[in-house]
Amino acid sequence: MTPSNEEKIEKLTRALARAHAAQEAPQFSTNWVYAIMREVRRQPSRARRTTEVPQLVWRAATVVVFLSMIVVGSVLAWDAEQIHTGFSGLFTEATMDPTLL
Repeated sequence: MTPSNEEKIEKLTRALARAHAAQEAPQFSTNWVYAIMREVRRQPSRARRTTEVPQLVWRAATVVVFLSMIVVGSVLAWDAEQIHTGFSGLFTEATMDPTLL
C-alpha cells in the first residue's frame, strides 16, 4: 500500500520542522544590526500618509465654506441692490418670498 498525498505532506512537514528546530540562530555583529535599523528608519513612514488625508479633507472643507460664504454674501448684496432699500429691504423680501424660507 502506498502512502497518500496527505501522509507524504505530513511527513515532509515534520522533517522540515525538525530541520528548522535543529538550526542555530545566526550571530550578527552589532554594526550590522545598527546599519539595518538605520536603513529602516530612513524608509518613508506610511503613518504620515494616513494622517495627511484627514488634514487634506479639513483644508478642502474650509476652502469650500469660505467660498460658499463669499458667494452667499455676493448674492445677498446683489439682491439688496436690486431692491434699492439696502439690507433691511432684503430681509423684508425674504420674509415675504416663500422660496427663500
